[in-house]
Amino acid sequence: MNAIGIEEHTDRRRSKTIARKAVKVASLPLGVLRGRRARDVVILGYHRVGRGTAEIDMPVSTFTRQLDLLASLGGVRSLDDAIEQGGAVVLTFDDGTRDFSDEVLPLLVERKLPALLYLATGMTEEPSSLGLGPGLSWSMLRDAVATGLVSVGSHTHQHVNLARASASDAEREMRRSKELIEDRLGTACRHFAYPWGVGSPAADAISRRLFETAAIDAWRTNRWGNIDPHRLGRTPILRSDGTAFFRMKVRGWLDLERVAYRALGRGPWAQA
Repeated sequence: MNAIGIEEHTDRRRSKTIARKAVKVASLPLGVLRGRRARDVVILGYHRVGRGTAEIDMPVSTFTRQLDLLASLGGVRSLDDAIEQGGAVVLTFDDGTRDFSDEVLPLLVERKLPALLYLATGMTEEPSSLGLGPGLSWSMLRDAVATGLVSVGSHTHQHVNLARASASDAEREMRRSKELIEDRLGTACRHFAYPWGVGSPAADAISRRLFETAAIDAWRTNRWGNIDPHRLGRTPILRSDGTAFFRMKVRGWLDLERVAYRALGRGPWAQA
């Protein structure tokens, strides 16, 4: 790419970032009124840290500041404790790319923050088939679990869109992932997250048989007293959030960001 091409690419990225932040600002007035209450549960959803420049790729410096904020506020708990007790923030990570071991885990350990990794087991068994970059090895995953801070849940085997999969394919994907995790790590796989946050009635029925919880909805705070463990909402954490908008997401103020993403056919709905 020549200098002019680089400049145009930079300008496009800058314009997109401005547009995304405008969406967040527009979401705030109603979001503040409907924000997180004392015992509500906010489940934060991350993907990659320190790799790439897409919206789901978080710079290490930004991620570090976000963890420092959470550590100072307190209330970060495991998913099990959050559902049982309420009033918590839960850290979750999708896919199983190697940056979880290289970048994320040391920062979690340093701050003693628990997290749940939703692993697409194909990342570990046959990473090149998913096209998401280097995956975690089973040895890396065992080291993560050994810290006592990390739990591993299923994200299917091949990161399959369960809104399109047949019932038999959906069960095969979910069951294979669960069995691999339990066999390789010697720990129960009790939690599940739908790739792209989309599913089907058949997938819902299967997840209820195989797992104790399932996360599906994007940009939704979980309201205490009305939590279905198999229809958990998560709040995607994006590159354009920085620290200021991240703080607002922790407070449940930006749930309405989903309206713009849905209208534009972006985010998880682009895959539905």
